[in-house]
Amino acid sequence: MAHHSPRELIELYWDEVWNNRRAELIREICADPIIRHDPGSVTALSVEDQIARVRQQSEKLEPCFTHEVLLADETYVTSVWNMHTRKGERIELCGIEVFKAVDGKFTDCWNSSYTPGFWGREGDASVPEDLAPPALIASADQITPQWVQAVLQHAGIAAPRVSLLNTKPIGHGNLSATVRAEITYNANAADAVRSVIAKLTSGIGQAVEIAAAHDVYRRECEVYGFLGEEPPLATPRCFWRNVGPDGRTINLVLEDLSERTRAGDQISGCSVAEAEAVAKELAGLHAAFWDDPRLATVDWLYNRAAGAETAAATNTLAAKAFRERFAGRTDPALLGAIDTVVADLPRHFAAMPRGRTLVHGEPRVDNVLFEDGPEGSKAWLIDWQFADRGSPMFDLAYFLSGSLAVEDRRNIDESLLERHHAAITAIDPAYSLAQARAEFAGSLPLALYFTVGAVLAMPPSEHGDRLLLTLAERNVAALRDWGVV
Repeated sequence: MAHHSPRELIELYWDEVWNNRRAELIREICADPIIRHDPGSVTALSVEDQIARVRQQSEKLEPCFTHEVLLADETYVTSVWNMHTRKGERIELCGIEVFKAVDGKFTDCWNSSYTPGFWGREGDASVPEDLAPPALIASADQITPQWVQAVLQHAGIAAPRVSLLNTKPIGHGNLSATVRAEITYNANAADAVRSVIAKLTSGIGQAVEIAAAHDVYRRECEVYGFLGEEPPLATPRCFWRNVGPDGRTINLVLEDLSERTRAGDQISGCSVAEAEAVAKELAGLHAAFWDDPRLATVDWLYNRAAGAETAAATNTLAAKAFRERFAGRTDPALLGAIDTVVADLPRHFAAMPRGRTLVHGEPRVDNVLFEDGPEGSKAWLIDWQFADRGSPMFDLAYFLSGSLAVEDRRNIDESLLERHHAAITAIDPAYSLAQARAEFAGSLPLALYFTVGAVLAMPPSEHGDRLLLTLAERNVAALRDWGVV
């Protein structure tokens, strides 16, 4: 039997074993076993396993390999290869493999991950100009360089070729999972997008069902389109948005503000200065969309009024679950107040101010990012899952009743209400302060409704339970202060 050099072995391996489908030649050119090294794994393949593998793939696809680069010495050979299939739908792949030869046979092989397409040659574009839209993905492990590249291109962003990604989960999302993807390019990327935030489908089945029932995934995506290229308030830029036809899958890719901002902490609450920053952004939103005719035609708004009957029934179940979870862990008067409000929810929904503007719908402090600058705090609003057409006082009441310590809220709620009212009267002088105050008070029960209802989507946990109790205590205090309870 001839003693082949490493270069001769690789030529026999590609040309004869694979291209000419001579699988039995493996007995002559490969050790028994050959050790295959892949990223993160090592596999020992016997000669029989190797022959079976080649036959299976040759029969199915008839692959044909060509060398783009071939280098060999007395022990190692490196092949930079292209491959296309000759049977069925054409498939093109490329890769790099390094083989080690001992005594005329391959003993080891190191495989790079295979990549669709052929190796680029002079004249090829760094990034194709006609990438298909990003596919709808189900989880963070499906965020690939190719997927992010397509996201950027379809957002109108010119970027070098994405080569690596590093993803990690962030936040405590209740109805969706959020990850941060750091992007590495194969060229100078000083001015490129270095990271993005991706909101994806929750891994909690119960949360997905709630999201689908309330259409929150589609709504959040639609809001970013509605706000336009230059939103009237601070909110992250949307690069890509897509929702599954059944409303159970969301792909929302946003500008990453994490290096400029800090996330609001719902349990700790925010400061008075931070609350003023949030109120300023909410006023800008409400004034910009006051009496916007599109609000009467879109079909994705939450519409709390239409779902009042169902919401009241759901909250009755939620109040029972809330009591069961927290009985003995909080003041009984708090649970009693929750029962009182929930029992009266049909009336509260009937009296809920209908309003004439776009509202965020859930402006808790943990749906806000704060940016500290020389002029103070700037507030960025995120998480538009419950956007609705409503009263401007709804957002203000919801935010203030849950996002500040009780004493801080008591010190500023009247003044912020008056400022908010002034922003609306600049657009509509007929909007009276008395009406604003009535709408503020009438919105407070809905903040508690959201808090209690969240117990159905949040499995027991130390963080989640502290969050729910903190919100409920603040919500009930506000209801008492404003004479609702």
